[in-house]
Amino acid sequence: MRKFLFVTFLAVLLSGCQESDEHNRQSEATKAETEDIEVKAPKVEIISKEHVSRNEDISIVANVYYGEELVDDAEVTFEIKDEEKKSEKVEADFIGDGQYKITYQFLENGLYNVTAHTNVKSYHTMPTKAIQVGEGGANESTNQEGNTSHHEEHDDQGEHQHSSVKIMTEDLAEFTVNKEEELFTMINKGNDPLIDATVRFEIWKEGNDHHHYVDAIESTTKGSYISNFTFDEVGLYHIIVHVEKAEIHDHVEVKVNVQ
Repeated sequence: MRKFLFVTFLAVLLSGCQESDEHNRQSEATKAETEDIEVKAPKVEIISKEHVSRNEDISIVANVYYGEELVDDAEVTFEIKDEEKKSEKVEADFIGDGQYKITYQFLENGLYNVTAHTNVKSYHTMPTKAIQVGEGGANESTNQEGNTSHHEEHDDQGEHQHSSVKIMTEDLAEFTVNKEEELFTMINKGNDPLIDATVRFEIWKEGNDHHHYVDAIESTTKGSYISNFTFDEVGLYHIIVHVEKAEIHDHVEVKVNVQ
């Protein structure tokens, strides 16, 4: 009887060890897969002259990467916006080796922002570069080589309005390190909540080129979108809220301190 009980105990123990080993292998595989996904992020580099003449044919090229690999199946549309916020969109042609190009003429002098609206895999990113046409003050290129989105400074970080879309971000504040935090935004189009939109949070720590992308889901309150994220270090973080629906492609950036 004792021998039988000992053999039974040994069998259960070995079974538990095997299950534990299998669980550990699966956890490590899942972790490795997740890390691989996080490491790969879209990167778009806008190549053009920063000071041009009016009525001059200029080439504007976007180099598109996914991780460190050039992307040959992206969708790129350049948006050219003048100082009065009037804009024109031009679809780029793929010319090989991850490059997408347009040829463009600026008809008036002034400072223009050129944004490359780029769809890579399931990501949408929109880096921007400033181009001075004709005479003007010195300008600094805003092309983000290491980052993946157009960064703007806003007087009111609690609310951003582009066209008729309003993105509210006052709840993106006061986060604690190593704690799962809720990311929340409310989005309106005109006076109505924007429903059924695709919303994604782009997050990275100041001085770090590694970006996290977190998809949000629409909550039971129309026009509100939520997700969860754990900040693993104390410091200053950037959060960009990307919003897409039909012809709407908008975003807002805020900076938050994580304690």
